[in-house]
Amino acid sequence: MWTTILVSGISLGSFYVLVALGFALIFGVTRNFNLAHGELLVLAGYSAYWLWKAWAFPFVLTFPFAILVILLICLGLQRLFSRLRDPIELNSIVLSFGVAILIQNSMLFCFSGDYRLIRIPILNQGFHIPGFYISYGQLTLFFLSLIILGILYVLMYRTYLGKALRATIQEKDAAALAGINVTAMGTLAFCIGAVLIGLAGPLYGCIHYLYPSTGHEATLVAITITIFAGVGRLGSIILAGWILGLAESFTVVLCGASWREMVSAVLLLTLLAFRPHGILGKGEG
Repeated sequence: MWTTILVSGISLGSFYVLVALGFALIFGVTRNFNLAHGELLVLAGYSAYWLWKAWAFPFVLTFPFAILVILLICLGLQRLFSRLRDPIELNSIVLSFGVAILIQNSMLFCFSGDYRLIRIPILNQGFHIPGFYISYGQLTLFFLSLIILGILYVLMYRTYLGKALRATIQEKDAAALAGINVTAMGTLAFCIGAVLIGLAGPLYGCIHYLYPSTGHEATLVAITITIFAGVGRLGSIILAGWILGLAESFTVVLCGASWREMVSAVLLLTLLAFRPHGILGKGEG
């Protein structure tokens, strides 16, 4: 049982990493607190569901379409956010809250309030290893999160664009004085974030029922993991995701599903009290 909980927790945490990466990158670069993140994720899931159900597209081919839909919307959001004035964080919360309501009601109008699920039989299959069972869906989430993190690591630490993004995350004004186009970096962050949301959305539709009001759960997960990892610390997001996934898995088995959100909240409050700069933070201002 404990081995199964461990595998389930790592798999769930890997998916949480995919959910949070786009939010963390956009917030780190632009300081825009996007409360519509979960709604965008659900919209990507609905886009994949529509192609898969109505047009019989292979599931793999739904990813490019979902990415394109979210990319267009994120570019529009970036234009809206770019008009905000200080305090950017507070104003972006108000603006994105309105955008979240708009997207949510648009999904309700287009897809109704029925629960929908992308059923891919092969993802529920798997193989037995002495002591536990692992499904292909769990392996997919695990390796996809590692691959995406590896690509982001190369981008952030081995390219000029990555250095410019990290400089913008650390100090936006100093980056501008050094000749970095911080507006372009913000647009790039939204584009990368859109790709990440577009990748996570169809998978979300496979492991979670889609309905218009479920986006707030994904937004809370993204916020929690971003705070766990520390703002601008993309490298520790996978650790934060695994901790949250393991905590929820153990809680569901030992106490029941109704305690899952409470344990996540307690972990977040404890971290804010004792490690306000994130799990690996060293207390810098």
